Amino acid sequence: MTQIRVARSFIDSDALAEVITNEYDLGPVSCQLFSKMVRTQDNDHYLVRTADNTRYVARIYQLGTPLGREESDYLYELDWLNFLKANDVSVSYPLARRDGRFLGSVDAPEGLRYYALFSFAPGQVMSLDNAEQLYQCGAAIARIHVVSNQYKSPYQRQPMNLEYLVDKSVERIKRLWDKSRKDDLDLVITSAQEAKEEMLALLHNEEETPDSWGPIGGDFHNASVRFDKNGIPTFFNFDLCGPGWRAYDIAAFLLNTNLMHRSEEQSEAFFAGYYSERPLSRNEHAAISPLLTIRRVWLTSLFTVSTGMTGHTFIASI
Repeated sequence: MTQIRVARSFIDSDALAEVITNEYDLGPVSCQLFSKMVRTQDNDHYLVRTADNTRYVARIYQLGTPLGREESDYLYELDWLNFLKANDVSVSYPLARRDGRFLGSVDAPEGLRYYALFSFAPGQVMSLDNAEQLYQCGAAIARIHVVSNQYKSPYQRQPMNLEYLVDKSVERIKRLWDKSRKDDLDLVITSAQEAKEEMLALLHNEEETPDSWGPIGGDFHNASVRFDKNGIPTFFNFDLCGPGWRAYDIAAFLLNTNLMHRSEEQSEAFFAGYYSERPLSRNEHAAISPLLTIRRVWLTSLFTVSTGMTGHTFIASI
C-alpha cells in the first residue's frame, strides 16, 4: 500500500474531547466542530462543554506552512492575550493546561498542528447598525493599543511590516496569478507599489509617532466581537495579531465591515470611540488610506491558492 500525503484533516470531536479532558483541569468535556471552512487558510474551532455546561472554544491551528508560522508565533499570541486579560482588557483568553503551558500539539495526518483552549466570549455579535456599539468597539480597540504599549514579548512573531504585507504578497501573487489576466495583475502590482511608497513617506517624516507601531489585533471585525447584556465588548480570534501599525488595525476594521460605504454616523461613531482613548496623529490618519490598499493586496495574496482543498481560485492558474 502506498502512503499518501494529506493536505488537510479534521480532528475527530470525541478524540479532541479526550485530549482536553486529559490535559486540562475541567473534568470530562464534550466537543463539537462548529466551523468547518474548507479553505486551507482557516483554523478549526470546536465548542467545548464541561459537565456543568460551561462553554469554551478549542482552536486547532492550521498547519504552520501557509503563513510561515512557528511555535513562537503561537506563543506570542497566547502570551499577549494573557497580558491583556491581566490588564483588565476584555478578550477571549487562553486557559492553562495541567502542565502550566497554554499551547498543545497533535500529530495530524498532514503534520504537527498546535491547539489552544480559550474562554468563551459572552453576549451577542456586534451590530453595525448600532452607533453605541461602534463607539464602544472603537474605544476598546484603542484601549488595546494603549495598554499594549507596555507589552514586551519573550516570543518572536512575524511583524506586519511592508516586507510582509507588500513585498512577499506581490511575490506570491505574481507567481500564482492567471497569466491570461495580465492587465489585472499590473493594476494590483502598481497599486501595491504606490501604497508602499506612501507609507514610506509617512514613516520618514518629522510627524512620526513612537506608539504608532506595537502589538495589534491584525483582523478586528464586527463578527469577532460580542457585546454582553451590560454593553461590554469582548474580542476573540487574534490569530492574525502581531507587531504592526495601529492604523493597520483601523484599516482592517474599516475593510472588514465595509464601514467606509455605510452612513457617516456609523463611521463617525467608531472613530469617536477610538479618539476617546487614543487620538490618531495626522501621520496615522493619513496612513489609513494606503493601508486599506495594502490590506487588500495582502488578502489577495492570502487567497491566491493553487493547492489544498480549494484546488485553485479565479486568480490562480489552472
